[in-house]
Amino acid sequence: MSDIRITYATLDGAVSSLEVVARQLEASDASSEAAAHAVGHAGLARAVRESAASWDDNRARFHVAAEGLAAAIAGIAEAYRDLDVRLAADA
Repeated sequence: MSDIRITYATLDGAVSSLEVVARQLEASDASSEAAAHAVGHAGLARAVRESAASWDDNRARFHVAAEGLAAAIAGIAEAYRDLDVRLAADA
């Protein structure tokens, strides 16, 4: 069986990426409204708004999930850092 190697940079990168996703999901209402205004056609603008509205519940769930996963990974990274410090002190 091979060892799994995950660096702190990988964990920190995952946290950063998930935080970006969470922020984008949170801001998507504003961006969908901006897109509706930008299309220049009333029917298409209505379709953009309807599509955004139909995704509200899912978007909220994805936002909460992204934030939760980011927090969990940050906690894992912190626990490994603490363990490394303790093991180095014992060496």
